Amino acid sequence: MYLPRDRVVRLIELSALERTLTGPERLLREEDVALLVKAAYDDATEEARAAFMAKVKDVPTSLWPWSAVRATAPRGGGGVVVANPMPPVVPAALVLLLGQVDSPEGDPGNRIPDRNTPGAAEWEPLYKALETWDTKTIQKWVGPQAWITPGGTTAGQVPKETGTGGPPQNGNGTPPGGNGTNGNGTNGGQPPSASAFSWRHPAVIAVGATVATTVAFSLYAIHRSRTQPAAALTTPRQETP
Repeated sequence: MYLPRDRVVRLIELSALERTLTGPERLLREEDVALLVKAAYDDATEEARAAFMAKVKDVPTSLWPWSAVRATAPRGGGGVVVANPMPPVVPAALVLLLGQVDSPEGDPGNRIPDRNTPGAAEWEPLYKALETWDTKTIQKWVGPQAWITPGGTTAGQVPKETGTGGPPQNGNGTPPGGNGTNGNGTNGGQPPSASAFSWRHPAVIAVGATVATTVAFSLYAIHRSRTQPAAALTTPRQETP
């Protein structure tokens, strides 16, 4: 599994900010959310993209793109104090991060064993922390150069040569890109093609499977157009003498 540490840390940061930021500060950090989701979406497998879109397709336009990093369940209004807070909700963007495409050029420190594979037992606490969005536990596993277990095992610890003289292997025991796939059967050499349109470009929402790809990007564009003056969204023309 290829799990970029920097993007996981950024998701934790933005998810925490989503609960507290309001007004102008929230609008200022909106760009950071959009960039993270766009990058994670472009580098995700088609299956991860579809799962992400299934989570956010019904999101109100006014909540996008922060809804992609939201980790709290909706609560009732009226200023009622909730005695037993709702359990954390896994941010939709984490689905994209768990489905990132690996490649031979990827950082070895971002690789961890796939679940239920040899060597994966030691990483079970991290899997569970990701499933429950236990951010304190997740952060303990983030090392400066790699994912690291409490026992000191780092992700991507691989000998330069195997015992049989074969090619170097990645963290889940398979040659990186040697057979054109990564550890979970997806194409490890070529990431999915990125979206052909801009993140902010309004797109027509149609019916069918391709709708899932356009909804998220068009929602953000619509929201930005509603919150910014028209003059701020266009490039001023230069007057000719």
